[in-house]
Amino acid sequence: MNLNQNNINEFLNKYISFVDEVSEIYKYNSNIKHLLYLIVPAFVYKYGIENEGVIFQCFREVEIYTSEKKDNYVYATFNRLLKKGKTSYYTEKFIVLNDYSSTGLPTLIDNIVHEFNHAINSINNEVTYDNKYIYVRTGVSRLIYDKNNLRFIRKTDEVALEEIINTNDTEEVINIINDFSKYNIDNVEISNLIYAMNGETNGVDYVSSAYSYQKSICKSLLNNKTFLPTIKNLRIKGYVDDIPNLFDTVIGTKGSYDKLNKTLSEMHLLIIKYSNSKLLKKHYLNKIRDKTDIVSNLINDYEKKCIFR
Repeated sequence: MNLNQNNINEFLNKYISFVDEVSEIYKYNSNIKHLLYLIVPAFVYKYGIENEGVIFQCFREVEIYTSEKKDNYVYATFNRLLKKGKTSYYTEKFIVLNDYSSTGLPTLIDNIVHEFNHAINSINNEVTYDNKYIYVRTGVSRLIYDKNNLRFIRKTDEVALEEIINTNDTEEVINIINDFSKYNIDNVEISNLIYAMNGETNGVDYVSSAYSYQKSICKSLLNNKTFLPTIKNLRIKGYVDDIPNLFDTVIGTKGSYDKLNKTLSEMHLLIIKYSNSKLLKKHYLNKIRDKTDIVSNLINDYEKKCIFR
């Protein structure tokens, strides 16, 4: 899909009626509705018209709730309640948007896009189960529940990689929105919002502050022409069980993908401890460096052995 001045307005206007419909169902205020005027088409542009149905399904199924809670770091969260139906299991999905009255527009859009991107990439093959456990997919990671009582047990190690990939996706979507500013937009609400957004980002590529250290370590993996396109395709379709074998096959060592995810997960916890610690910063920093070396070596090994990179 190539956008230009001749088709940009037709493209953006195509999704206004859909957003109006969803906004009427959930009684969204005009602020949220106007944000979705930009966010929905940006998602379609990113994932392609072939995934338009998945994107529509997500925005129909995932309601945005506004909260008066103030949080200086987290403005939105993607939440699910696991339920047992007559023949299977399902989730009730929603996004909680905390008080955003003093939040900059790029940060607000970042948070909403980030959480909806998790949701979009979890729609297909979301819930699976075996004799003991129920697995609720979030992108490449899963939440594990006890099948007997639906009690949450833990997240799988892939959660760190999921956040890194999701943050990278979020930046792409926001930069798509920023690129809309290159055109003359007829719709006043959309035009004003793009103007405001572009004014705050100064027309430069948007970089999210989330998971910045982990992203920097995984930069070459995120730029790899084999890894990321393959992962993203399997992730949105829900075929994430194929990923470990694909990664391990390139490196030539079984368990490499699991090792990468385990180390990234451990590193994430160490970074949190480092940020919260006053007396043991050097101790945690050394451990973070050790984990960084392991991740870097795995990524370098993948890069060297990857034919198309």
